[in-house]
Amino acid sequence: MSTAPATSALHTRINYWPAMIDMLTSLLMFFLLIYFVEQNFSSASAQLAIAQQRQARFTAELQREFKREIDAGQVAHTAKFQLLQIRFGEGVLFRPGEHELLPQGRRLLGRLAAVFGRLDEHGVQLYDQIQVEGHTDNVPARRGYYPHDNWELSTARATSVLRYLTRGARQPLEDDRMSVNGYADNRPVSTDRDLNRRIEIRIYFSGAATAAARP
Repeated sequence: MSTAPATSALHTRINYWPAMIDMLTSLLMFFLLIYFVEQNFSSASAQLAIAQQRQARFTAELQREFKREIDAGQVAHTAKFQLLQIRFGEGVLFRPGEHELLPQGRRLLGRLAAVFGRLDEHGVQLYDQIQVEGHTDNVPARRGYYPHDNWELSTARATSVLRYLTRGARQPLEDDRMSVNGYADNRPVSTDRDLNRRIEIRIYFSGAATAAARP
């Protein structure tokens, strides 16, 4: 007499919790990432808006102060994002080949410093950085006395401007956020040599909404 083999049912319990926890963790990380991106982009947009607002106010005040010089082509300015670039022609600040400021050059820079003073926001940082750049034409300048060449001349002129703005003006600027650069004839803006001999002041406006902490 033969008997059929007994069969046993295999019952397997599937644990879904690890997969659920992984999915929930991924969702949480995704939403945290979205929140982080939104917060940072909102903060960056707000800072840019503040900087551009300050730039616009400064530009309007600059245009009022230097209307005559702008109309005469002695002073020019261009704006982009939070940067304002002010250009002074050589003849209004220096004599040809010299790096000492003319009396009228000192008066112009004093008026520029006064524009900063009129826009002071009671300790709130108006700008992040000011760069003073000196430029020459491409005529070689080789002399036996300082400045010996166009590199030294462009740098010396930029330094003279910075020193007057920070030490000589009636309303001096702080020098800890200023720098000077001399480019000789390496960054021409025109085929006209007169236009290439210039000083450029680049102002990077701050987007800080509160007063800057001072050490």
